[in-house]
Amino acid sequence: MNVLARYIRQISKFFLRDNYIVSAAAGLGFCSALAVTNKIENSLTMGMGVVFVTCVSFCLVYPFKKLIIASGTHHKVTLLMIIVSVFVTVFNLIAQAIIPRIAFNIQAYIDLITTNCIVLAVISEGLTFEFWDAQKKILKACLGYSIALIFLSLMREPLGFGTLMNFQILPERFPVVVLMITPVGGFFALALWRFMLRPLFVKTGVVYQESLQKEEPADVEVPAKTETSGFKISRKLIIIIAVGVLLIISLVTNIKAFSSLNDQFIILLPIFLSALFFDGIVLSKLLGICPLLNKSRQIDAAWKMGLAVVIVVTLSTSLNWIVYNKVLIGASNYISEISPVPIRLEKIFYLTVFIVTIATFVQILGVLLRRFAMHVYEQMGQFLELITVNCIVLASSTFTIPPGMSFMATTVTAFGFGLHWLMVCVWLAVLRRQRLFVPVNSWDEDSVAILLLGIMAAIFTGIGTINIF
Repeated sequence: MNVLARYIRQISKFFLRDNYIVSAAAGLGFCSALAVTNKIENSLTMGMGVVFVTCVSFCLVYPFKKLIIASGTHHKVTLLMIIVSVFVTVFNLIAQAIIPRIAFNIQAYIDLITTNCIVLAVISEGLTFEFWDAQKKILKACLGYSIALIFLSLMREPLGFGTLMNFQILPERFPVVVLMITPVGGFFALALWRFMLRPLFVKTGVVYQESLQKEEPADVEVPAKTETSGFKISRKLIIIIAVGVLLIISLVTNIKAFSSLNDQFIILLPIFLSALFFDGIVLSKLLGICPLLNKSRQIDAAWKMGLAVVIVVTLSTSLNWIVYNKVLIGASNYISEISPVPIRLEKIFYLTVFIVTIATFVQILGVLLRRFAMHVYEQMGQFLELITVNCIVLASSTFTIPPGMSFMATTVTAFGFGLHWLMVCVWLAVLRRQRLFVPVNSWDEDSVAILLLGIMAAIFTGIGTINIF
């Protein structure tokens, strides 16, 4: 019995120590952990996908590690995302053939394995080790990620559906907690798991308790702290916001004079409000959480990153719509005319094409800003490079373009998604700045931030039940 307990403890330490979701304060992999864990079958499928894609992608990348490392950070990430997207497509096709029902339910999130922070992080880190040592670390991280997904599913599915792997385990009269299968329940379940498991992990040695305060030497004089100026809004920014609000009010009040614009306004306004509030990319679709937790520590970084997100998401999604509908579909129609075998390129290569388009657009935008607006680039240049791996940029395209939305609807939805991310990031940064909670360490701070996001999601879910249109 003691031998079995020792083995269980060793295995738990191997898979759970520095686990990106459960025990670590890295803020990585939270998006898919919240989105697919309402059922354990979805978690198992996502876990197998991450393991397969990461291991196979690393086998292809490793022979060219010197070339990839020498290419620079931004180009390295772009190359890794393109390679990963190919194997994500392969896994998606395999899942559709073997488990079509599950694959259909989480297809959008399987596509987003391409921008999964854990996949890109472990592959990039593995390039600095020998092949088999790197594969061991990759397998450890991916299996730990899968175990974390199963942990969350074991809480959410029985409480939300009363089932486990679609088998009824709770009496039918047992009151189910519908909240657990909603996005709100995802935030609360993740925060509760982290709070409940943290003392156990500290006691068993899976993770180590961080010291609350660092002792300072008695003989060293501590310099006096200078007061830092708070977040201030310049007079110029206030004037710009006021003029923009007046222009919007004027447009809304006078748009009925043009019948065609009025028809478009009636269609696009609900789409915009849905993307901004009720079906937001963060609080409803549970994406973009990893960079949001990291950038919401400071208000200045939050709104700068948010502005960059709005610009890149809107323009890149519009560009992807043109590429998808004019290039991929056009090429597929031409191939169908000259080939006896119909090949639909937009259903196979759309993911890789979206990644290439986004990376190219970010590069061109960075060059143009350095050439014509150096001051703007100095303000948000570093954030532009980070946006390439932000899952909401890719998700904005995959959620709107393949289903067949029009160009204007796609652009308006992308703009609403970007504003939603900016709004939530700034709000969370304001709450952190007001010190509404006193974190013990960085792990506790991220856990409480997840709980705050759950409260925000609950508020917007309640508002979304009101029929406005």
